Amino acid sequence: MGFNTGLSGLKAATIDLDAIGNNIANGSTIGFKNSRAEFHDLFSRSFGGSASQAGNGVIVQAVAQQFSQGNLKPTERNLDLSINGTGFFITRASDGVNYTRQGIFGVNRDGQIVTNTGDFLQGFIADATGAIVPGVLSDLQVGEQFQDPRLTSNVDISFNVDSRETVLATRGSSSQANAVLIANAQAGINNGYTAGSFLLQNVSQTPATTLATLAVPSVANLSAGAIAAEIAQLGSNNGIISASANARAKVDVTTLPLGGAAVAGSSLSINGQAVSLTTVNNVNELATAISNLTGVSAAIDAAAPNEIRIFNNTGDDIRIAINNTGVGAGIPVQGATTTSFTNAGAAVNVTDGNTVTVGGELSFQLEENVQIAAPTLPATISNIFNLPLTYSPFVENDFNPNDQSTYNHATQVQIFDSLGNPHNLTSYFVKEPEMTSTPNVSDWSMYILIDGQDVGDPIVPGGAATRSRFSVQFDREGGLVTTNPIVITNWVPLDTNGDPINALQPVNISAGGDVLPLPEPPTSSNFVIDIANSTQFGSPFAVDSLTQNGFGVGRLTDLDVSQEGILFARYTNGQNSILGQLAMANFVNPQGLTPIGKTAWIESIDSGEPVVGAPGTGVLGSVESGSLEESNVDVAEELVNLIIAQRNYQANAKTIQTEDTITQTIINLR
Repeated sequence: MGFNTGLSGLKAATIDLDAIGNNIANGSTIGFKNSRAEFHDLFSRSFGGSASQAGNGVIVQAVAQQFSQGNLKPTERNLDLSINGTGFFITRASDGVNYTRQGIFGVNRDGQIVTNTGDFLQGFIADATGAIVPGVLSDLQVGEQFQDPRLTSNVDISFNVDSRETVLATRGSSSQANAVLIANAQAGINNGYTAGSFLLQNVSQTPATTLATLAVPSVANLSAGAIAAEIAQLGSNNGIISASANARAKVDVTTLPLGGAAVAGSSLSINGQAVSLTTVNNVNELATAISNLTGVSAAIDAAAPNEIRIFNNTGDDIRIAINNTGVGAGIPVQGATTTSFTNAGAAVNVTDGNTVTVGGELSFQLEENVQIAAPTLPATISNIFNLPLTYSPFVENDFNPNDQSTYNHATQVQIFDSLGNPHNLTSYFVKEPEMTSTPNVSDWSMYILIDGQDVGDPIVPGGAATRSRFSVQFDREGGLVTTNPIVITNWVPLDTNGDPINALQPVNISAGGDVLPLPEPPTSSNFVIDIANSTQFGSPFAVDSLTQNGFGVGRLTDLDVSQEGILFARYTNGQNSILGQLAMANFVNPQGLTPIGKTAWIESIDSGEPVVGAPGTGVLGSVESGSLEESNVDVAEELVNLIIAQRNYQANAKTIQTEDTITQTIINLR
């Protein structure tokens, strides 16, 4: 009868209306996929059925979802993600693994990437180096909100220095006063001269022009450093470029007893500062103990492991004494003097109760054509000189970081200590005169200062920092002659007040601090400066690139996702960190997935097992950050379908009504 046929049509039309209505209701649902009712006709099945048999109605075979691509709508959130192509995001819910096209993600209080319903986004995590570890799905998470600082261990500088630059050179001559004469002057011995004064003359003039006359006191115990200071006071107006002094002594400790009860109460005294011989057991410990004294430093003589060199770089005397040794014949001191100073420069044996003094050496530089002479009348000369002096001509660039006229170029980069404190590294470039020994090489000096401080390796272990100068040489084609990296081995990080910071400290060259490669992670403040790609061409000075690998503490500011699903963290220190890579899944039969609401599906027998991979691999689509996939519902089309479904419903109702009328006619037959 037609009642069943019409009833089946009503049921099918109702399901069709439900599917269309659901589509319309989710027209604005992100990641929603529309569905359609799919109908099959019904026939009664009997043996020997007729070809003219009428059907028994309709049945809804399936309400199939359509996984066509929806429009991608731009947003302003980097964690709004969409899939351009096939595939599903993988999420972990409390009831298992779900699959979704809705890419509304955020970060929960534990730093995990979650959906707006709290499900955890799945992906492949990254190791400490930022390399993705494939194969195992894990919850993606941001982790720490702060990024630890990194000490600068490498600075890359690529520059061009102008081959047309002039040499900013100082030309003059250098000489020195004999240490023996200075020692005699300290003792008040005139050495054949009457203590008096000397002249500075410009000998290029005819007759020679007197620039200045200086009377140097010749009283006893006036150190070489004090004499140098008086000479330096004349200044450049009188032809003095520089004056300096130092004192050096070599002590043979072969016969000196060290350590143990045999030398109990014994001490070696340097400038009145005692070093207990009971507490030091070998030459290394003795050198360290002397270096800890004020005003002096010490180092073991490389050529004689039982000898110690003692230094005073200011030109003050070095006084050496042994007290209460009880044993031994004393120690020879090279360069020491007796109390009468008559044996200045000789090796003097220091025994118990005896004190010897090492005087300083005076050296100075004069401007070109300036020399020292004795006054004509009276014919006197200071007894620290033995005229005529021997002069050595020199040409040098007197670099001064505070005087722009002493360097050709400079550039600066910010570096970081192990605590993340920033510091300014400044590189200065000074063109040097062409050397006759290497006529095919152009020589430049590269000076390095950090926060305005010298960071050169000390002359002696434990000594003060020196001016860090590195020779940079170019060939006739403008290329570097040597590309060996520069290693900074004496940077002590300082705060804004100039006080040392409790950060990693340097390892000097004497302790192997320049051995490459440097330890990684860093164990000291040492770092490398690489200038391998630098040139000298006939064009203005330019820095092509200047980078360093350190950074300060960073605070997480943003997250970003690449088309390959790589999750980046951005920090306030300008650094990026790879946190992981989100995973995607695809199915042989996506329409076989079981919808569970929340715009999510789960695997079923009909869908097949998921094929998991990274975005953009295989048939998987790419990830678009800052956009969401809109519903693929075409509302206009659905409204038309709604009218059709309504007509179908009405037509099936008419079938039942007509069948009822016919039946009523039969019933009314008389």
